[in-house]
Amino acid sequence: MQPHRIKKRAILGGTFDPIHWGHLGIAYAALAQAGLNQIIWVTDRHKRDPHQQSRIKFEHRQAMVRLAIAPEPAFCLGSPPPEDPKAGYAIVTGQTLQQHYPNSQWYWIIGADAFSTLPKWYRAAELVEAFEWLVAPRSPAQPQINSPAETPFGMEVFPFNLQEKWPQFNSTLGTNSTNDLDNKALIKTQEICQQVAIAFKTRQIHLRWQILPTQPLPIASTLLRRHWNDAPTIRTWVPEPVQIYIQTHHLYQNPQHPLPPDSSSIPRL
Repeated sequence: MQPHRIKKRAILGGTFDPIHWGHLGIAYAALAQAGLNQIIWVTDRHKRDPHQQSRIKFEHRQAMVRLAIAPEPAFCLGSPPPEDPKAGYAIVTGQTLQQHYPNSQWYWIIGADAFSTLPKWYRAAELVEAFEWLVAPRSPAQPQINSPAETPFGMEVFPFNLQEKWPQFNSTLGTNSTNDLDNKALIKTQEICQQVAIAFKTRQIHLRWQILPTQPLPIASTLLRRHWNDAPTIRTWVPEPVQIYIQTHHLYQNPQHPLPPDSSSIPRL
């Protein structure tokens, strides 16, 4: 009997409120760079940041992720976590999936800002040693916006080019060149990763990490929630099936704390 071939699997977790092209772009970059066989999307049942709360139930967020990832065979939706908040800890999620998928080499896909908090995570030492970390670059500071036409709400995102596995978008946002933005994001992300690695090294823990070659998109779930009604172009930031789901179920209709129409504040992904 031949032994089972070890597969490369990664976990990509988040509240996905809602899922958008930025999340998908990160996932495709991870597929290509690490040669992954599968990415397991895990939707957080409980939102831990009180400033990011919304009224959208877990079941809706889970359904939107299912629709968004359906076209890609390498994407898989993780099983719903139990109601117990403790089950949402990363170490519990990771160990549960490792038991479910034996004979796997494991990765964790994460944004640079979240990665910077890794030393403070529950049972961080066990988690760090069990995964290799694929870090999505942090978006650079947003440039000065001089007119309403230059707000992020005027940016239109188009579906993935299936050959390039990356969304196309049009935007007048900012004046810096793409290379300049890429370099700033890369430098900042490298600094974050090195600081986290040093923090674990002082505890005799070896951290394996690599930065994903992605261009951070200036889009965020926070803006989608707040401006779904008043900025129609923003709806192109999510795949069409997700657009239809949001409209059908009347989600994001009454934002609690809307930003002004010409706001230049772009929250992190």
